[in-house]
Amino acid sequence: MNESIIKSKLSKSALNIGAGSPTDAGLSFKGNSSHTNPIQLAGGIPDEPSLPINEFTNMLNIASKEQSAGSYNYGGWLGYEGLRENLAVRQSKFDKKNLTLENFIIHNGSSGALENVCRTLLDPDDVVIVEQPSYSGTVRAIRGFNCDVVEVEMDENGIDIAKLKLTIEDLKIKGKNIKFIYTIPDFHNPTGFLTSDEVKNELCNIAEKEDILLVEDATYSEIYFEDKQPTPLFSLDNNDRVIKLGTFSKIISTGIRVGWIQAHKDLIKAFSITRFDMGNSPLIQRALSLYMSEGFIDPHVDIVRNIYKKKMETLTSNLIKNCEPYVEFYKPKGGFFLWVRIKGVSNKELTKEASIDGVLFPTGSLFYADRDESKWTTHVRMAFSKSSVDELVESTERLKDTFLRIVD
Repeated sequence: MNESIIKSKLSKSALNIGAGSPTDAGLSFKGNSSHTNPIQLAGGIPDEPSLPINEFTNMLNIASKEQSAGSYNYGGWLGYEGLRENLAVRQSKFDKKNLTLENFIIHNGSSGALENVCRTLLDPDDVVIVEQPSYSGTVRAIRGFNCDVVEVEMDENGIDIAKLKLTIEDLKIKGKNIKFIYTIPDFHNPTGFLTSDEVKNELCNIAEKEDILLVEDATYSEIYFEDKQPTPLFSLDNNDRVIKLGTFSKIISTGIRVGWIQAHKDLIKAFSITRFDMGNSPLIQRALSLYMSEGFIDPHVDIVRNIYKKKMETLTSNLIKNCEPYVEFYKPKGGFFLWVRIKGVSNKELTKEASIDGVLFPTGSLFYADRDESKWTTHVRMAFSKSSVDELVESTERLKDTFLRIVD
């Protein structure tokens, strides 16, 4: 079909947001490598050997055979009640709230949850505030609703509160309608930062004062490497301002595609009104509910936490050993990612040359709203979740060769 004809039929959002990158879709960055054994430090993909395939397959079999009446029908907008009840019990413990199934709606991963939040809350030209940098897929999703994304800088303690207040005041003066602040407070993607309790409390205070909602992306909140789980933003909210997005993608598997929205029951009702897909797989939801009620999930999460901690320690220690003159980074206390500042070369050149040596990762420019490769030249994001410990060691040895070859 003629390109001009296609463009004449596309919506404004389809024309404006662009095709995106593999990172936006959760896929591995392929680069231009022809290396016979490429090492992926790109997508936030769980450790494959640790996937609970046997246990989950058993739960699928039980759900299929013993709950076939529900498993093979449409799932409905809110999702399987048994899974929502199990989530209510588990999240009540984590978030120190008395939650019920009415506080949950099940979605196609946290990305599907975010889309439902955007569809329900956003009108064209509304403003959403995000951290700078932020997860690229979220920025594209918000822009898909013809809204403005406004970035506020962050540091190791989270979003800069002083700059956030100034930004909100400036937007109000301009007559802009700020609908929500999107934050990844625990083990941020891409930076790995953990927002402090002080900043989390400040966010709750600002949300109440300014009549703004907070969307807490808790994708990585359970992947913590210290003894104690970080304080959930949801637990600090006393005014029903926080909408929490959760997912099983990182703690079990990305392929099961189940996440949820957790919020006040009136918001959950609103989210159900603007949902038109008749729900995601009832079979998978029932299997997940069984997996939780049979007591499999918590021991599994304990196992994978240790795996990712070991991988993080391996990558960081070997980057220091092999590449220290050229890199510096914040050592994350959880999650899947390392945000690496590089020296002596641009991130674009490094990713290109590293891919030749068979080490693949995206440039940091992808995680800024404008994606300007000429402006955001200093950082790359490395994911330590998917590759093996041996591959992580080898990746730093290859990167040493890359740096020595290209840095003057």
